[in-house]
Amino acid sequence: MKGQLLVIFSAAAALNLAGCTQAPDQAQVQKDVEKAQAEGQKKVADARANLEKVVAENRKDVVETRVDNSSPATTTGTTPSTTAEPGSPANDAANATKNVAEAQQKAAKKTADAQYDVDKASAEAKFDVAVARCKGQTGDAAKSCKDSAKSTYDSEINQAKAKNNSANQNQRG
Repeated sequence: MKGQLLVIFSAAAALNLAGCTQAPDQAQVQKDVEKAQAEGQKKVADARANLEKVVAENRKDVVETRVDNSSPATTTGTTPSTTAEPGSPANDAANATKNVAEAQQKAAKKTADAQYDVDKASAEAKFDVAVARCKGQTGDAAKSCKDSAKSTYDSEINQAKAKNNSANQNQRG
């Protein structure tokens, strides 16, 4: 009886191991890749649409700031004076210029952040497709594939962050 149980457990263990090393279903892998590609394209398209929306809103905000800060005194060609008295046309022009510059800085920051979202969505989409492709491999090849995908993803995210930080720093100084 013990011998029969040993044979049954051995056979079950062998079948279990055989199942672990089975080659992935390439048709299913291809479907997963196509699904990841479609989802990635949607994610990037959504991020790009948001970027376009942010750019349009920024233009509107800057134009409104210009209009709100324009007056006959600021449009006559007077130049701002550092010694101007409060309420004087020269001081009004200086404030208007400052307000427009601040609106432009805010707009540039919002645009840089929205561009970061596009870059991040693109990196995530590429990563998801790469991981789906890695599922078509087994063992060390699959692990190496996933590690490579992760490394590429991390690099692209770091580049996007650096680009965003640089754009935001340029707005401060």
